[in-house]
Amino acid sequence: PLPPPRGDLQVEPLMVTAPNSHVPILRGVNFALEAGEVLAVVGPSAAGKTTLARALVGLWPSAAGKVRLDGVDVNTWNKAELGPFLGYLPQGVELFEGSVAENIARFGEVDMGRVQGAAETVGLHEFIQSLPQGYDTPVGPSGTRLSGGQRQRVGLARALYGDPVLVVLDEPNSSLDEEGDAALAGAIAGASARGATVVVITHRTSILGGAHKMLVLRDGQQQAFGPRDEVLAALQQAAQAAPPAGGLMARPAGA
Repeated sequence: PLPPPRGDLQVEPLMVTAPNSHVPILRGVNFALEAGEVLAVVGPSAAGKTTLARALVGLWPSAAGKVRLDGVDVNTWNKAELGPFLGYLPQGVELFEGSVAENIARFGEVDMGRVQGAAETVGLHEFIQSLPQGYDTPVGPSGTRLSGGQRQRVGLARALYGDPVLVVLDEPNSSLDEEGDAALAGAIAGASARGATVVVITHRTSILGGAHKMLVLRDGQQQAFGPRDEVLAALQQAAQAAPPAGGLMARPAGA
């Protein structure tokens, strides 16, 4: 077994294709993050953002290049060992038939202290307590007994369960209201403060304020990477120098 990772993330010139395809979706993406840093990933639709999220947690293998956590390729790491150290919120949140607690605990052994802690982190504890059976309340098939925003916050609590060292969130606030947005920002700040590396794919400006670094993708390629303020300034200069073309290169936080 490998030692527990700290959260240092290295992405070496990465090429990723969809399963059973030879057409690259990502090409040449290359960056590094230190444990505790927050990265905001932005870009227009079909830029490859979701593909990057899947590659970072080892769901989709790389056709070239590597994703390394503490120097170890995530695709060669034993998944049963690595899984507890990763937190992932996909763009389409899936819950499974079972209780709220079971979903947050990833259907492993339910540690109620950790389950409640994760729920409190995302501002969901009071809502769960108001349910008929509290944390034991069934969510229904695919979480149908919860609203879209509630499902997203349960998914976020699941991603943060057990204090993972790498957290990847794909559009985590797409279904959140203002209160949920604030809880999300607090959860990201808290994860960073305890030393977790956080990658957030977003179209909303509310997330950018808590980011240390920023990555801009377009057409599957890396357009910019660096400290958030430097990247934003470069994007604004580029937008002023040319007629607006729409999308993230013209409006860094545009939806």
